[in-house]
Amino acid sequence: MENILLSGNVRWSTEAEVLNRGAVDQIGVHFSGIGPFHRHTGEITLTEKAIYMEGDTSLNFQLTELEQLFIGFDEVFPRALIKNFGLTAQPLRLQVSSGIGLLYLFIDYNGLGLTSNQLWFNSIKTVLSEYDG
Repeated sequence: MENILLSGNVRWSTEAEVLNRGAVDQIGVHFSGIGPFHRHTGEITLTEKAIYMEGDTSLNFQLTELEQLFIGFDEVFPRALIKNFGLTAQPLRLQVSSGIGLLYLFIDYNGLGLTSNQLWFNSIKTVLSEYDG
């Protein structure tokens, strides 16, 4: 059994889902309590070997499949897709191989617009550095 390092709730989307959003999606995030733009919700778990997401859609991958780890906005997921234009939260971006592609995550998003994304970014980075060591 793998050791669980972190767990929480997650709102997430793939790059294709963000690119195919509608005008209602873009405007709705500013007026409703749904949080930042996302297509999926569930629970996320980080172990020393993998990330597991279970919810309306399940997605799991090994950390060795992680090609890029970044926190922040880009041309695909602009500040306009989150209430208050990202002053309190930015997406955690994971580029994953094996056909998964680019993922945008908001972990433990709360009513104040805060997330645990920075904690997750730092934790994943630490685990990955142990692979390189």
